[in-house]
Amino acid sequence: MSLKLYNSLSSKKEIFKSISDKKVKTYGCGPTVYNDPHIGNFRTFVFYDLLNRVLQLNGYETETAVNITDIDDKIIDRVNQENTSLKEITSKYELSFMELSKSLKILPNNHNPRATEYVEEMIEFIQALIDQNLAYEMKGNIFFDIEAYPKYGKFVNINDELETEDNELLKRNRNDFTLWKAKKDSDGEIFWNSEWGKGRPGWHTECAVMIKTLFDGRLDIHCGGIDLKFPHHENESAQIEALQKHNLSNYWLHAEHLNMDDEKMSKSLGNFIDVNNLIENNGSDVVRLFLLSAHYRTKVSFSQKKLDECKKMIEKINRFAKNFKFDDQSIELKFSDDHNLFIDALNDDLNTPEAIGVFFSFISEMNKKIAENSINESDKEKSLVFLKLFNSIFAILDSNNFQDHKIPKEIQTLLISRQEARENQDWKLSDSIRDKIESLGWHVEDTSSGQKPSKKN
Repeated sequence: MSLKLYNSLSSKKEIFKSISDKKVKTYGCGPTVYNDPHIGNFRTFVFYDLLNRVLQLNGYETETAVNITDIDDKIIDRVNQENTSLKEITSKYELSFMELSKSLKILPNNHNPRATEYVEEMIEFIQALIDQNLAYEMKGNIFFDIEAYPKYGKFVNINDELETEDNELLKRNRNDFTLWKAKKDSDGEIFWNSEWGKGRPGWHTECAVMIKTLFDGRLDIHCGGIDLKFPHHENESAQIEALQKHNLSNYWLHAEHLNMDDEKMSKSLGNFIDVNNLIENNGSDVVRLFLLSAHYRTKVSFSQKKLDECKKMIEKINRFAKNFKFDDQSIELKFSDDHNLFIDALNDDLNTPEAIGVFFSFISEMNKKIAENSINESDKEKSLVFLKLFNSIFAILDSNNFQDHKIPKEIQTLLISRQEARENQDWKLSDSIRDKIESLGWHVEDTSSGQKPSKKN
């Protein structure tokens, strides 16, 4: 199946066609570095990683950018609260974002541009909009004039009652948005000089200029959370498209919210979950699988139960993988019908739940053959290929976990006792011993050749 993606521009799935033959340029809106990102943020960031891995699976070379927003009202508030510098705050939380991304196996991006590194380009860009009568100045603030750009409103009907920005600044039109913010007393030393006076660029302009500078203002795919579709992505694209007369991006992909008690998870609501604690308590592989287990366009409610289910799934995969030489790098990735079903699911708008279902159906089929001692060399090769294919996308398996562990004497004794109970058909005792083995960190699987113990991860 050809890769299909749900394009927010058309509100339907479209066959993906890249601008150039085999290179795809993607941009994802990154963190605002005034605090540690929460698990809801990382649902979006892991989605970016999924997209790039699936593009690579389809033979594309990807050039990726995820920006760092290091100029923002919330950052300035944090600087004032802690009586520190802009750089100290932003460096601290940018490092946190990078470390958590690495822990969650997010592939490094080609670019992680910081807004502060592009302010001169932003000033030139804003002046170009003014020169084209697309923007105007009001008391040191610069606004984009949506009336000067008739195509404004690609994502929403702007005649609806929409939340507007900077209402108090005497804008010409209700939905005009800020390109440059005049310095306020609370900004302190955080400002740049321009011919309109001291100030700083607006958020929508920051992203637009970084895209223009890095990618000449033209992307294959622009990603973000669903809450960014309007006004942020609307305003980003309006600036570039009004100046350059072509689409900023051919495809716009938006990930749904991760909710807490049916509300969007956010720092402003105080209902967010710390990623560091989740990883510490559950493991990064469990957290990553949880974030990928639902379709990216589906709202998901956070729960420990779902994390526990993902942990059991990983344990099942690990037990299966221990039957094969997972670290055998010489195996050639020849795809069978089973593998292609998995790839087709991913190519259907990144349908991870279906892909996971295909993979576990395959595991169940192979486990039956293993239990019956009827698995052949072709099955083993297909299994190894599938494990590698699965891990190229989900990245939750570590070959170090598949090494044989020495079975402690206590476990060996319990296994002997359990075998005797089974031979005596004392199933209650057998189950009780199994529970004891599980509590000691081991799993036992009953096969046609006897009990098969394995250490839990």
